[in-house]
Amino acid sequence: MFRRALLITLLAVAPLAAVAQTAPPAVVSGPQAYAPFEVMVGKTWRGKSVKTAGVEDIQRWEWAIGGHAIRITHSVNGGAYAGETLIFREKATGDYIYHYFTTGGFHTTGTIKIVGPGSFEYTETVHGTAQPMTLKTSGIIGADGVYRTRTQSEKDGQWVEFGGFDYREDPAAVVVMPKVPS
Repeated sequence: MFRRALLITLLAVAPLAAVAQTAPPAVVSGPQAYAPFEVMVGKTWRGKSVKTAGVEDIQRWEWAIGGHAIRITHSVNGGAYAGETLIFREKATGDYIYHYFTTGGFHTTGTIKIVGPGSFEYTETVHGTAQPMTLKTSGIIGADGVYRTRTQSEKDGQWVEFGGFDYREDPAAVVVMPKVPS
């Protein structure tokens, strides 16, 4: 169960690599600084696992901190598991970095590389688990509007398939945060 929740969470974010820059960008906040993500922000996405039947992830992308960051909230299977990500642009380098916090008791940190329009590469490190883990995810929005993520994990120096999701925009989908036990 934990591995499935970890997989779903990491693919939702999907997780990130640094953007190569020769000089820091002039703009590090607001819509202009986050233009590569504009196709995602302000929308809710419903994803189906490509590995495990019946696993569904709902993501909501929105502005955070008055336009200085992007927040992604997500939940798996109606709130069985959930998390929140903040993506922000590092002022000195212009890199897109993120922090992901989960209801599963672990968190991740990572970077996002913009590969092209609607195409991202995520590299992230998982913290707070028995075994440290590094993940790489590619995410691309196809001409059909489907956001496809595919993740690999590093195991014994090799990259192995970890899973993925196919997300479609769904304005009616709702992120459900699990209730804190009393």
